[in-house]
Amino acid sequence: MSYDAKKLTYQEVTILGKPALFTECRLDRTTVPEGVYRYELRHADEDWGEPVTLSRSIVINYYGSVLTREPFQLPVEGWIPLEGGSLSFRDGGCRTLAEFREKYPGSKKDVIDFYSVNDESLHDLYFSRSEEQDKVVGCVGHLRGDFGSGKQFFTTWWPHQNDELNTPAFKADIDRAVNWLREQPDSPLRDFDTMKRCCDRYGRVCAIKGALLPSYGFMAKTKQYVYMIRCTPVKGDYHFYCYCYQREPFEKAHRERQENDRYQSKRQTEPER
Repeated sequence: MSYDAKKLTYQEVTILGKPALFTECRLDRTTVPEGVYRYELRHADEDWGEPVTLSRSIVINYYGSVLTREPFQLPVEGWIPLEGGSLSFRDGGCRTLAEFREKYPGSKKDVIDFYSVNDESLHDLYFSRSEEQDKVVGCVGHLRGDFGSGKQFFTTWWPHQNDELNTPAFKADIDRAVNWLREQPDSPLRDFDTMKRCCDRYGRVCAIKGALLPSYGFMAKTKQYVYMIRCTPVKGDYHFYCYCYQREPFEKAHRERQENDRYQSKRQTEPER
């Protein structure tokens, strides 16, 4: 069961030196306001007394959740190890999320979040669509690339919407995101062999239905943009396509799609009158 983050009482703590709120309850991420960042902590198999991992989501050995005002830059694996003393309980005076937000200002730090994607409603966003559809989701354009003999990196830019959204701010953002993904040891954009290992690892959850060749979906997010990365670890073909979207219209369109899918599902299960 998950709880509304705005309705709970917390303990004020520090996590890796950052001020934070701690609770043993699981938090519903949809109730966490913008400018606040939610992470979950995992304890070791043998020792329940101290967390050993900070992650976006914990399935087993759940220790608790923390809320911060400054995001952590997680590697592509989505978690970082914690040493003894990384979580420090202290009486800082904040018991509610409202008090915490008032005491600590929001952060301008812009991290890159990386995910494997198991949401079929996103699969069509890994491919080119009509200009009208591009406008709805804020598609800037797409990058097509391959690794050459294995460790090279060749790309071609394909503009959408007459390249109108390809601004200097976007160019700086995609350069930062792609360079980060190229540097990460376990990233699908590292090189061909790493991409293949990554796709083999997540293949069950992120295989893209309808692709002509075996392809797998990943996503990277910054504050302003979303990068949908379709990986095809097949030699002799292009190895990846990266479709680039403005984050606000992308997420708005995705929410509306999910709501419509839920409505259609409900209609199908309701008895005929």
